[in-house]
Amino acid sequence: MVDQADERSYYALLGVAPTASEEEVRRAFRQLATTLHPDKVANSAQHDEAATLFTQIQEAYEILSDPQKRDIYDVYGKEGLTAGLQLGDRLKTRDELRAEWEAFQKKQKKEALEASVNYRGVYIFKVDATALVSPYMPSLPRTPELTSIYMTSGLDVPLESKDWGWLASEQDVAHLGGLVNVRKNVGGGSFLAGYKRHFADYSSFEVHGAVGLRTLLSAQHSVQLTPESSASLVASWQPHVGLGLQFVSQRQLSSTLNGEYSWVVGPPEAAGMSLGLTRRTEKTMLSGRLEVGALTGLVCRVVRQLGAGATGRLGVKLTTGGIEVDIGGSRRFSEVATGGAAVSVGLQGITLKLRYNRAGHLFEFPILLSSNPFDWPTLAGAYLLPPLAYAIGGQLLLGPLRRGIEARRTRTERQRQAEVIRSALALSHSAAQLMLPVARRRLDKEQRHGGLVVVLALYGEEAAVLQAAKDAPQRWQQAQPAAAAAQCEAASMQQLELAQQAAVAGQQQDELQQQRRQWASPFEQPAAAGEQQLDAAASSVEDVPPAVADVTVAVQYMVDSGKAVFHKGYPKSGLMGFCDPSPAATKVLLVYYTFKGRPYRAVIADTEGAALPTRGSPVEDAAEAELVLQLAQATGEAAAGAAAGLSGAPSAASLASSSA
Repeated sequence: MVDQADERSYYALLGVAPTASEEEVRRAFRQLATTLHPDKVANSAQHDEAATLFTQIQEAYEILSDPQKRDIYDVYGKEGLTAGLQLGDRLKTRDELRAEWEAFQKKQKKEALEASVNYRGVYIFKVDATALVSPYMPSLPRTPELTSIYMTSGLDVPLESKDWGWLASEQDVAHLGGLVNVRKNVGGGSFLAGYKRHFADYSSFEVHGAVGLRTLLSAQHSVQLTPESSASLVASWQPHVGLGLQFVSQRQLSSTLNGEYSWVVGPPEAAGMSLGLTRRTEKTMLSGRLEVGALTGLVCRVVRQLGAGATGRLGVKLTTGGIEVDIGGSRRFSEVATGGAAVSVGLQGITLKLRYNRAGHLFEFPILLSSNPFDWPTLAGAYLLPPLAYAIGGQLLLGPLRRGIEARRTRTERQRQAEVIRSALALSHSAAQLMLPVARRRLDKEQRHGGLVVVLALYGEEAAVLQAAKDAPQRWQQAQPAAAAAQCEAASMQQLELAQQAAVAGQQQDELQQQRRQWASPFEQPAAAGEQQLDAAASSVEDVPPAVADVTVAVQYMVDSGKAVFHKGYPKSGLMGFCDPSPAATKVLLVYYTFKGRPYRAVIADTEGAALPTRGSPVEDAAEAELVLQLAQATGEAAAGAAAGLSGAPSAASLASSSA
């Protein structure tokens, strides 16, 4: 099991950006070294934790302050450093190292992907559902009919394996496959075979053949003419049809615009020309094609990215054979799986197309709903029912099911790594205790100037963090009677000790425990007087560490000159005073703070860059706003000397339990 400390970014440990200069790295190290150096820790009980943390930041500084080691770390990570990678006689630049590493990673990813998708196929099942949607007669069966099946699949076999003997080559690929086409119980199949060779990076030749239902022999030669243009020539032969010839040329017209020209010389019944343009931007693809020949017309298509993994598309085909409009969308479920639906309206009728693509295998179900393209009720139902069914099913079935699976997976992972998480939580607790004096000084400074005062910061699993924030006002209100009683009890104990002059170690420990309960943050505060029973129950039945860590001290420590900066590019679990309480889960950082006396709230993604107070938004919920203001008031009173004692846990109130 990997220690979390081994996975932390050196940049995160020092709290600097990956693009930080040597001076910024040096300044960050000196600041942390002043806080964490074992010789500067007054409490001997914290000496070992300070030594561990100081060793981590010292290691990070040694790597990031050495330009050569930093270049290797930026490109290869810690694995490159531990593997002893060295630069050659001619020192390579960072860009060269990064290019080599990215090329290596791309090659590995491509090989892994090809290993999973080298077997590809297309499976189309056409269904006639007109009897179900608009029955001709009530007495006739309304069962949808499967009218045709088209299936083709193939296997690409690289010939670089030693099993191929003298045929082995890194540039050769063999293709084997089959094709089946059945319509109304009549059809047949074909056997497909092919061979492709790359002569150079800019030239390739391939030959394909089919025997059976469709006999065909074709050869294709492709050449990269310039970095912006390429061309290919395809020759084919079919029995009773004759020779065919096609020329295709492509050119990159600009960074976002591609052009393609195609000329089919023969056979005569297929002869024609086409000219197409495609424009691609970050979220949109526009394409248009003008075709002249056996079927003359214009084909246009628009594809737009609607969100994370979701796309919508609109296609219009206007030809001598009629007009056809296609509207649909798709969603990516994983790296290798996508699903989608579309409605096509043309002279053939209204067709609902369902698609599912996984690892190179496309399953398509064109369902004919009506032979009349002007069947308005069917057309409205085809366009409205699929998205409504997807939305309702996603909210009521798929969404809860997915969240349940993710919650079970993350809980299992936290159970498996329980000891690692507990150790990381303990180390982050120790780091927060060491950072506490500096955090208090910065808190006092910000309070005096009406600056950035962090009252509560939670980091961990997104759902757990948001739920903890939602419950915080109620926990805070429930904790007030217990806090007042604990304060009175602590005062009585103090008077009794002064009178009797008999302070024993057990009584001191009880007093510290009472003070810890008094000043715990709303997230850590249990409900009123039942804390002892809850602690006992937790120690006996709790087998999973909490999915949320209180990082209030660490965030207040980061405040400098009225702002706190979180750099992008690495998880926040690597920051000093942070840890990863929920591996394999999506994590966020939630910060409640006041700025110029007004309550604010900020939710920051794990690797997102942000700066407080500009990143936050005013707290609009009355209960949340009251909580933030009460915490800020309690923090101010404690900092002014209204409360004494040290908190036993890094929390919002521990920042103000005393001021240094």
